[in-house]
Amino acid sequence: MTHLELDSVKKVFGDPEKEGVVAVNDLDIDVPDGDFLVLLGPSGCGKTTTLRMIGGLEDPTEGEVRFDGTVVNDVKARNRDVAMVFQDFALYPHMTVRENLGFGLRRENNDMTGTEIDERVTEVAEMLEIEELLNNKPAQLSGGQKQRVALGRAIIREPRLFLFDEPLANLDAKLRKTMRTEIDELQSEVGITSAYVTHNQEEAMTIADKIAILNDGELQQLGTPDQVFNEPANLFVAQFVGSPDMNLFQGALSERGDSYRIEMDAASFDIPKRLVDTEIDTDEVLVGFRPQDLYQARTRATNGPEFDTQVRVVEPVGTEAIVHGTSALGDVTAKVGRFHDLEPEDQMELTIAPEHVYLFDPTTESLLKGRLVTERAEGGTSADSVEA
Repeated sequence: MTHLELDSVKKVFGDPEKEGVVAVNDLDIDVPDGDFLVLLGPSGCGKTTTLRMIGGLEDPTEGEVRFDGTVVNDVKARNRDVAMVFQDFALYPHMTVRENLGFGLRRENNDMTGTEIDERVTEVAEMLEIEELLNNKPAQLSGGQKQRVALGRAIIREPRLFLFDEPLANLDAKLRKTMRTEIDELQSEVGITSAYVTHNQEEAMTIADKIAILNDGELQQLGTPDQVFNEPANLFVAQFVGSPDMNLFQGALSERGDSYRIEMDAASFDIPKRLVDTEIDTDEVLVGFRPQDLYQARTRATNGPEFDTQVRVVEPVGTEAIVHGTSALGDVTAKVGRFHDLEPEDQMELTIAPEHVYLFDPTTESLLKGRLVTERAEGGTSADSVEA
């Protein structure tokens, strides 16, 4: 296992003294031994460039990449002992699965005999359940089978690091879910430190130990999936992580004893100060409601705002529905549970518990209050614990 560190890493394409393009700027990331890091962000945010600098395919303009405390900036890619898995699988078409899996071992000077290599190939093939495909060539394989072979080729070398560059992008939705579970299980089993690039926040939330969220080459937040969802560092993170998108409204804030009073169009409510980690010194806020935290007022008792909403569109998702509506606050999206019976043009009253409300500074867009799973009060009752 390897402790991976990126210390003030910067990458500029072109002349850094002139008008070079800054792809990654002042990036600090610490990945402990055996952790699964996901680099998450929109296209062009610098996540693949970061992965390539870790792998030695790009040289940092500034800063250091360290493996177990040793700077590897000047170490060539082939000498870093990392294994990369790409979205296009990168298999040798003229070789069988057996030959593809064993190629790296046969190329290296590792003192392994042919018999030992064959045994290792069989072991990895059995782990990935592709042993019956060993004599097939890539053209005879499905997308999922090709991805398993690509994973096997990385695993078989037992490298210091696994690097995944959007490995599931070319698979259909069902297979992506299956393969991301398998990747997560395999990484846990072999215990090798890994970095994984994706723009898919569902993938990131599912498999990551830590998520590094990037935008325009800047690190927005490094944290666990729970942290980036419940306590996003800023508005960008809050809007990028979570589906459906967060509802955002303008609000005015004032202090009332032990509470903050939030006034919005057609709705107002109090947030106890015990629910807020930082002192708020602004009188204007952005108020965020995640769709899954909104409830029909008739099913939940909360101390939060209540507002009437006219249903425009209902998107059934099994026993739930994503409901888009219009309210006095503005357009609103809610994820309604249980066996919904809503139709377009219906009226419903929505509410949300104060502990689930997000607050952001409208100027800096930094987080003022995140989502709490349980209310911070002795004997307090959270909306999460109230039966519908």
